[in-house]
Amino acid sequence: MASIEVPRGDLPHGGNRDPEPWRRAAREIAALLTRLIGVAIAVAVVISAGIWTSRTMIARGYEVSTDTYGAWRHWRSEGRADADPYTRAHLSNSGMLRISSDSAGIFEASADDGGARLHSSCNYVIEGNDMGRLWWSLTVFNTSGEVIANDAGRYAFTSDTAALNPDGSFIITLGRDARPGNWLPTSGAGRLILNFTILDPSTGLSDDDRAERNSLLPAVRREGCS
Repeated sequence: MASIEVPRGDLPHGGNRDPEPWRRAAREIAALLTRLIGVAIAVAVVISAGIWTSRTMIARGYEVSTDTYGAWRHWRSEGRADADPYTRAHLSNSGMLRISSDSAGIFEASADDGGARLHSSCNYVIEGNDMGRLWWSLTVFNTSGEVIANDAGRYAFTSDTAALNPDGSFIITLGRDARPGNWLPTSGAGRLILNFTILDPSTGLSDDDRAERNSLLPAVRREGCS
């Protein structure tokens, strides 16, 4: 019986089939997968960076919406109808009811003058200057925007309730353990946020008056940590 010779390159399985087409296809598939993985990584990086940036802008602000004075940050349009989205989100996240920045200077501090995060495991001294005819208040919150429960029932001091020095300046201390004078308990709250509010008079303040007011903001000095 006559035999039929089949070309070696056409064998369906195994044998001496030419491997080059399969290698080329494998390389193309590998290159495609590499590109897809690269695109996926790039998209993940962009999304993560966007989320981190948004959270940072909401928590700490940025130059368009905030001003910084030492440890204090001032959200310029806080409480106003025309506030930018980041300011509104910040106010919503803080859980605190705020007066419009048209009527008050509202300042926050989440770190001391040295840049270290405020924490209830440390003691702090808040030293302020005479604010003249301006009414002010200093309150300490936890990061959820809640006042810190304490047996002494102390949550804030104002220009009316704080014991002022003869020259109108003041010193307020923060810490877990009781101290004489203007002491605000921090218990075991963890990270802290200070709020310093200055009410503008009914006649309003000029730009120069506001600049002078902002230059008088209190210092936030850490004494030590336990």
